[in-house]
Amino acid sequence: MDVPVPVGYAAGAPAPWWLKFGVKLVLGALPVPPGAWRAIGLRRHSFDALDPARLVEPLSWRAGRFQAVAGRAPRSVLEVGPGAMVLRAPIAAALGFGPVWYLDVEDAAPRDLAPYRAAAEAARQAGLVPPDLSACTSREDVLAACNARLLVGGPEALAAVPAGSVDLVFSEVALEHVRREALAPLLAALRRVTAPGGLGLHAVDFHDHLGGRLRHLTFRPEFWDGRAVARAGLYCNQLGLSQFLAAFAAAGFRARASHRLVWPLPLLPPGGAHPDIGRAPEDDRICHAALEVRPA
Repeated sequence: MDVPVPVGYAAGAPAPWWLKFGVKLVLGALPVPPGAWRAIGLRRHSFDALDPARLVEPLSWRAGRFQAVAGRAPRSVLEVGPGAMVLRAPIAAALGFGPVWYLDVEDAAPRDLAPYRAAAEAARQAGLVPPDLSACTSREDVLAACNARLLVGGPEALAAVPAGSVDLVFSEVALEHVRREALAPLLAALRRVTAPGGLGLHAVDFHDHLGGRLRHLTFRPEFWDGRAVARAGLYCNQLGLSQFLAAFAAAGFRARASHRLVWPLPLLPPGGAHPDIGRAPEDDRICHAALEVRPA
C-alpha cells in the first residue's frame, strides 16, 4: 500500500540543511564519547522511548501480525538495533515472548530501572501481567526477570542465538544505519537464527536524517561511508528499497514492502544522486517502507 508522505515529514530543526550538516560534522570531530553526547541530550537513541504510543501497541501489533501469518503466538523474539527500547523487555515478557534477544552495535539501553518499571506499568494498564521487578536492583536483574538478553556487537554477536530458534525478528528504522559492507553478513546471520515459519517485520527510512529529503545522496560513497559522517551520527547507508529487497533475497528470504510512504516526485538535490551509489530511479520516490520478510 502506498501513502503520500505527510507535509513536513522528518523535517528536523528549522535551520538550513547545510548548517545542520556542518554543525554535526564539527561536533562529531570533537574528542567526546557518544555516551557523553547522549547524557546532555544529543545523539540520543530512541529519544521518545517512553512515549506511550511506542510501548505496548507496537509490540502487540507485531505479535498479532505473526499470529495472523503463523496461526500461533510468537515465542522467541529478536529486535535489531533497539537503542533505548530495550526498556520494553517487561512488555515483551507480558505478551508471552521468550526468550527475547536484543542486538545492537553499542549499549544504549537504560541502566536506570525507572524506564523498565514504567514499561511494566504500561503493560499492567493494558491488562497484561508483566514480571515482578520489585526485587530487581540492576538492569541485568530486570533482563533476567524478563527472559531477555542484550547482545552488543555486529552480526557475529548473533552466534549466541541458536540456529532456527527465533519466531519473530523486527527492527524500527535501524537497518538503514547498518553499514553497506555489514548488511549482507547481518542478513545472513538473521537467516541462520530465523525459525522455518519465522517472520521479519522491518521499518526502514530512506530519507536523510537531517531534513526528511534525499540530500545525503549527493555525496560519493567514499566520503559518506567514512569516519567523519559516522562520528557525526549521520550515517545511513544510501541504499534504496530495491537494494534492500535484493539483499534479503540473497540472504535466503522472501521480502515485500507491505506499506510505503512515497513522494509525488523524487526530492533529490540538484544534480541528482551520486552515480556511484547505484540506486534504481524508482527508489528515489520512496521515503519509508515497512517490510515483511519470511524464509524462502
